[in-house]
Amino acid sequence: MAERGNSKHGSHLDDQMQHETEGMIRGNKPTHVEEGRETEPFPDETDAREVREALNPNTASGTAADAAAEEGGGSSE
Repeated sequence: MAERGNSKHGSHLDDQMQHETEGMIRGNKPTHVEEGRETEPFPDETDAREVREALNPNTASGTAADAAAEEGGGSSE
């Protein structure tokens, strides 16, 4: 019998797990069929101000901290 390199579970489970993750590995589209099941992106401090505002329109836009961060300056404390 040939060595599989995996001793945690059998070949049937290996094949099943490979099938389940194939969409994530090979696809360049979301793995969920329904749009409502997709995870939403979240803004972080590396995103441009316009991106953060588009992802979260309920926040106050145009604050001094956002403008300073956008221009490459920091807050002087």
